[in-house]
Amino acid sequence: MKKKLTLGLLVLVVVLSVYFGLKLNSQKKALVFELDFGNGDKKIFYNYTAEQKKAWSLLQQVAAISKMDLKADENFVPQKIDGFLNGDENKKWNLYVNGVKEVNSPMNVTVKVPDIITFRFE
Repeated sequence: MKKKLTLGLLVLVVVLSVYFGLKLNSQKKALVFELDFGNGDKKIFYNYTAEQKKAWSLLQQVAAISKMDLKADENFVPQKIDGFLNGDENKKWNLYVNGVKEVNSPMNVTVKVPDIITFRFE
């Protein structure tokens, strides 16, 4: 009887460990945020959240954490990120979500896990 109880408890512990391990793993998925400077340099950041976010809010967070200069127009479209100014080398900042170019302002673009958000200077 004691062996059955011990075996039963062991099975329960294993099952719960697997369940909570998978649950914790699924919560660790991240939004991937990428700054592509168009010259081969990229900076990649990860935001571990279950919430939806605005692309503009993520850009602001990255700029604040990394101490980057960030300037935008009245529609929250980036004009300058980390010294790269729209018009330099006939390039400008464009927003992509999951590889698709966005036509909307970053303030109007909502993203969530597991989206890949890219601001590309091109």
